Amino acid sequence: MPRALTSLVVAVAVAMTASGYSGGDEPSVVPSSTSSATSSPTATSTSPGAAVDPTAGLIDLYVGDSTDPQEQQDARCFAVRLQDALDPSELTAAGILGADGEVADALPVFDTATAEVWVEAQLGCVDYVEASTRALVTQTRGALDPEAYAACLRDALTETELRAALVQTLSGGFDSPEVAALADAQSTCAG
Repeated sequence: MPRALTSLVVAVAVAMTASGYSGGDEPSVVPSSTSSATSSPTATSTSPGAAVDPTAGLIDLYVGDSTDPQEQQDARCFAVRLQDALDPSELTAAGILGADGEVADALPVFDTATAEVWVEAQLGCVDYVEASTRALVTQTRGALDPEAYAACLRDALTETELRAALVQTLSGGFDSPEVAALADAQSTCAG
């Protein structure tokens, strides 16, 4: 896995592609060791009962230990968009925030509505094909032709098909045709 991935969905999709996943056992939606889902140490909680700003925790969840300025910017954009779309009670009900307002230690499988909001926030900030390409270039240590891979992936799936696959990934539909199509496209394009 790359040092830092630009999103949890990229991590899941890349992990599925790298392992040759094509259905069957469900890969975990819990972030890998390269991306942290723990509450941010920078989240503001100075005293018991103090309000916690989940933005820093969402940023940490999104980029893991990466200090890449572009990934940090993308993560901030994502965190803001997600919080604009879902209020704290909705983030808590979805399992993204804990009762104290801190980002959950491990994310659950989302319901479809939450997965759609997450994907909308993600794709509003990051080009999935570019993120997937960066992740696979890192994973293959530069052996992947990034231009050819990106062009192939863009030709393989429409925006609607990509969105559907990402929603299915986050909502536990690992054996869905949409996720299989994404995994197959990534595998074919990387080959």
